[in-house]
Amino acid sequence: MQPTYRLLWGIPGRSNALTIAKRLGLLASIVDRAQTYVGGASADVNQVIAGLEAQRRKQETKAREATQLLHQTEKLHKEVSQKAAALQERERELKIAQEVAVNEAIGSAKSEIAQIIRRLQSGDKTAQNAQVATDTLNQISQKHLPSRQQPAKPKPGFMPKTGDRIRIPSLGQTAEVLSGPDANEELSVRFGIMKMTVKLGEIESLDGQKPETKAQLAKVAAQAQAIATAKAKQAAAEPAKPNPEIAIRTANNSIDLRGARVSDAEIEIDRALSKAVEYGVLWIIHGKGTGQLRRGVHEFLATHPQVSRFELASQKEGGGGVTIAYLH
Repeated sequence: MQPTYRLLWGIPGRSNALTIAKRLGLLASIVDRAQTYVGGASADVNQVIAGLEAQRRKQETKAREATQLLHQTEKLHKEVSQKAAALQERERELKIAQEVAVNEAIGSAKSEIAQIIRRLQSGDKTAQNAQVATDTLNQISQKHLPSRQQPAKPKPGFMPKTGDRIRIPSLGQTAEVLSGPDANEELSVRFGIMKMTVKLGEIESLDGQKPETKAQLAKVAAQAQAIATAKAKQAAAEPAKPNPEIAIRTANNSIDLRGARVSDAEIEIDRALSKAVEYGVLWIIHGKGTGQLRRGVHEFLATHPQVSRFELASQKEGGGGVTIAYLH
């Protein structure tokens, strides 16, 4: 007891009155005569209505597809928002963890430095102990402050060729090389749908290497030539440095420490080494005695940055009572 039709607003229904009348038993002659009054207009109207119905069906299909696309877009937007929120939370956690690690490293470094200061205050105040403390502080710095070390800069020498991926810093773009540099040091590149010509000096490799241009090569060659010329002039102007192996012992390159304490001897040796650089060698007279002063002198020389090696003098120059230190 329900209707079998759909009510469609805005679209007129097709007229089937004469067909229904004929099916219900109206005389065929009457139906045919009525059809002559209607003529072909009914068929045209029905055709127009059929076209409107077809368009309506297409619109309904497109509307369903648009609704599905909208749902997919909303779903994708929700997923992207969730991932963005998760990344922000992860970044916040990493930042907190880094701050905690830095604070722990600072605390550990402070504790180690405090121990070194206490040892220096309670022990012998010698130059050798100070040098050991300095080395220890440098090790602490390298251990806890690695970020202070400057990263090595990439060496120049990159030369792009066809097919390479390069970066154009001025544009903030990554591009593909279409043709290598010509005689004018210009190359053709493409990023996205755009093609353009750029100078060799305007690009760099993906790892930051700069190409060597003709101007740079000429500049490097000129600098090398200038340095070589300056060194040649300096060598011609300065007297030749004496060979420490055959240096002559004088009052300027020898020091007498007999009777001195080890702590005082280290200070005197450090001063004498600075003055004896031009001679390349220093004679240290410490005497034989108990050997304590000699051992202290040797321990100090073993850690001194200016000393390349040291040895006891020959018998005619004092034997075990004299040490010869050779300088860098």
